[in-house]
Parts: sequence; C-alpha cells; structure tokens
Amino acid sequence: MKFGLKAGIADVARWEKGERTVQFLISRGRLESVEVDDLAASADALIARAALRVEATAAAALKAGDVDGAYVAAYDAYRMAAESLLVRQGLRATGGDGSHMAVEDAVSAQFGADIPAFAKPTFERLRRTRHTAQYFDPAAAPITKSDASWAIEKATAALSDVKALLAASPPERFN
Repeated sequence: MKFGLKAGIADVARWEKGERTVQFLISRGRLESVEVDDLAASADALIARAALRVEATAAAALKAGDVDGAYVAAYDAYRMAAESLLVRQGLRATGGDGSHMAVEDAVSAQFGADIPAFAKPTFERLRRTRHTAQYFDPAAAPITKSDASWAIEKATAALSDVKALLAASPPERFN
C-alpha cells in the first residue's frame, strides 16, 4: 500500500487525497471538528469497538441464522473503521440524515484508492443494503447468507487495512 501525505500548515501532515471533498463536506456542515486530546487513542477505541462488532456480533448473528442482523452488525463495524480515520483527523460526521453518506464520501475520497474495501461502489452497496436490513422494505430483495458473509469479509478487510494505514502513516488533524 502507498499512502499520500503532504506537508501542511506548521509542518503538520495532511492527507492529500480527497482533501477538497473533506473541505466541501465541512463547508456544507456534513463534517465537523471534534476536540479530542488524543486522536490516536480515540481512533484505536473505535477500531476496538469495530473489531468486537464484526468478530462477536456479526459472526454470532450469522451463525444463529440472523442474516439481516449479521449484515447490519458488519456494516456498523465497517462504518466504525471508516470513522476511525476521520477521528484520527479530528473530524466526525454531523448527526442526522445523511451522516453515514458523509462518512462514505469523505473516507472513499481520501482512502478508497489505498484501502480497497473503502472504494465508493463497495461503501455504497454496504450502506444501501444495511438500510434495507435496518428499515424493513417488503419490496426489497431479501439479504442472503452470502450477502452477510460478504459484508463481514469487507468489514474485516477494512479493519485490517485501517490498522495497517494507521501504523504506517496516520493522517494528522485536519486544519
């Protein structure tokens, strides 16, 4: 993997890829700064929560036959892994409608090329299918065991790659 960093204000590393997208999302009130003393510890805490969600909750739900629950838990883990990259930059999505899409847009733009699981089409499929599972739609195609297994695989891959990225060259606070 290669990670794109450039020197920014006061020699603080800035993540170059997707910077315009992040600035746009901030200007539109979709992302906001979060004041955290230890960004690395906050990102690590989210990663730990995501790991539990995929390894314990999603896997257990699938084993018990709760396909929709497994998919939703896998998506939650996947989204938390994505959010850990934002938190590491001192950012978070603002609440409300579209907050998951803001995470998707920011993380796909910044990290999709380096973390294949965060490619925009993958993120979109996971988010939309999770919505179908979370908010029952009788007109939607049912989520299959294969779908849930795929979601668990993507969440696991995202977590692994996020850990590798943060160990190799973590992004700094977005200013």
